Order: sequence, then structure tokens, then C-alpha cells
Amino acid sequence: MSPETAPLEGTRLLVAISNAIVGLLRETSGKGPRRCSTQWAGRDVLVVLLEGGFTAAERTLYDAGEGAAARAARQALQDVLEPRMTGIVEELTGQAVSVCMSAIHQDPDYQLEAFLLAGAVLGATP
Repeated sequence: MSPETAPLEGTRLLVAISNAIVGLLRETSGKGPRRCSTQWAGRDVLVVLLEGGFTAAERTLYDAGEGAAARAARQALQDVLEPRMTGIVEELTGQAVSVCMSAIHQDPDYQLEAFLLAGAVLGATP
């Protein structure tokens, strides 16, 4: 297997997932986060933490006291993007994803994407 086709591992894999998720968010919402970090949480759970990705429209709603509307809009976007984010993780890790979960927080501005890989055993040591 050549280096170009070798599966990504370690830090290169985590950076590739971060970059792909950030790219997807930029493409679909018009704005990407300021920072993104992808980490393993055990051997079967990937967590992507994004900081600073709310759009001007979402921030305007939040500042006007319509935080629930901004959260609902962001959650709807996360729901729509779930299959594409799952596809990114599956393609880059070479493993099936059984669950994708999303969460947002507005002040400070964070978004979390968690991916449970198929066959995960909770409580197993990494």
C-alpha cells in the first residue's frame, strides 16, 4: 500500500476529520468555527468540539432574546448534516458509525459532534 492510499492514523486522522467537518459547516452555513478539535474518547467514540461557529443571523436572534430560535435553527442544520458528517467519519476511519449525536451551547459559542462507532462496548478500556 502506497503512502497516498494508506489509511490515516493518529493525529493525521484527527486533523483530517476536523478539517472535513469544518469544511462541511463552512460550505453549508456560510461560516465555519474559529477552532475545532477532534479527539478519541475511548477506542470507539470520536468527539468533535467546534468553537465560534454561530452565523450573524444566529447571533442576532440570540442577542434579541430569541436564543431558542437560534438553537432550533442550528439543531435543524445539525440534523440535516448528520448523514454527511457520519459519512466523513466512516470514510476517514474505515469504520461504521452507529450513532451521531449533536449538541450546541450559545454563550460561549460551542458545538459538539459525537460519533459512536459500530460495535462499541461501553466501559471497555482503550
